Amino acid sequence: MQTATRYLLIALVTVLLAAPSAFAGQREGAFTLSPMIGYHVFEGDQRTDNGISYGLGFGYNVTKHWAVEADLRYTPTDTDIPGRSDEDVNVWVGSLNALYHFNPDGPFVPYLVAGFGGMVFDVDEVGNRDDDEDFMLNAGAGFKYFFADDLAFRFDARYVADLHSDRDYDQSPDSDNLDHNLIAMAGLVWQFGGPPPAPPAPLDSDMDGVPDSRDKCPGTPLGTPVDAVGCPPAEPKPAPPVVKPAPVPPPAPVDGDDDGDGVPNSRDKCPGTEKGVIVDEFGCPVKFTLYVEFDFDKAEIRPQYHERLKEAADFINKYPNTKFLLAGHTDSKGTDKYNQTLSERRAAAVKKYLVEKFGIGAQLLYPRGYGESRPIADNATDEGRQKNRRVEVICCVIIPAE
Repeated sequence: MQTATRYLLIALVTVLLAAPSAFAGQREGAFTLSPMIGYHVFEGDQRTDNGISYGLGFGYNVTKHWAVEADLRYTPTDTDIPGRSDEDVNVWVGSLNALYHFNPDGPFVPYLVAGFGGMVFDVDEVGNRDDDEDFMLNAGAGFKYFFADDLAFRFDARYVADLHSDRDYDQSPDSDNLDHNLIAMAGLVWQFGGPPPAPPAPLDSDMDGVPDSRDKCPGTPLGTPVDAVGCPPAEPKPAPPVVKPAPVPPPAPVDGDDDGDGVPNSRDKCPGTEKGVIVDEFGCPVKFTLYVEFDFDKAEIRPQYHERLKEAADFINKYPNTKFLLAGHTDSKGTDKYNQTLSERRAAAVKKYLVEKFGIGAQLLYPRGYGESRPIADNATDEGRQKNRRVEVICCVIIPAE
């Protein structure tokens, strides 16, 4: 039975650690409930068999790092006394502890624990002459692995110092008043209460800075200036023309550049281009967008996009005075804060790759992170979430402020 239980615990730890997780960790102000099972090892001169132990803890997260917890552990076992038949012993360990957590915002949360309490040895013998209550100290370490916002796997190993034993079978010539025990346990942690999660960021499908709930002009092209309701500002009405005498026309030039885009009229296939718009050798506006997808919870460039990024580098080198937006995005898995940081890392990774691999000037690349706020596909499916894990290399747009 003990061997089967140990194998079950090992299998549970392996499965949970192998599973991907993007859930947050400790929540300040939350209460915790922790059922556990494990193994209690007694010092040899205590003459008590090692055995399976069952535990239950109730705690409170004072901050994300610090928590207090009261726990009770029960070990049903037997005495191990030479020349005397084994007797049932119920060992109860109760303690009040302080816990300090490392990496409290991540899914994997290691911690240190220390506290004090008592141990009770309840021996099944007439007269209860071997029953004993001792003061104890304990300290140890463990970890919590969150696979849901409110639920985590937990492993805990502690050293227990049993003080002032007066049991008649724990009085060997070499014994003293201090017995050394070890308890290792695994189980679950459920946290409840505390502040509610932050509300999701409002959806802005066309990325014009105006949420969809207030946007009266959805689908505005990226980079187009808009007003408070998401619409391009109306063109001002021209003043009435002033009639003047027609000047004498100058001689017609052999060639000219009527729209001022730097391309002669004889070669300009897009006459009338607005001033300031970047054009190609035929006078037509330049547009470029490249999508680079990423693996779940990763910010490393996939090998299949190396050639695509070379195409982007060639385009940037062709227009060396143009600014490019590197817009990073994520799927909806994980917290808003974590996904915002992940999207910024992805945009920064594309910038670093273009600078280091192709010598692109860093001043031409503007990485921005938008977290999970601007999906282009349904986050309810694996295919949709994959498309949303992306960086868009975009030219030629107005660079948004950080």
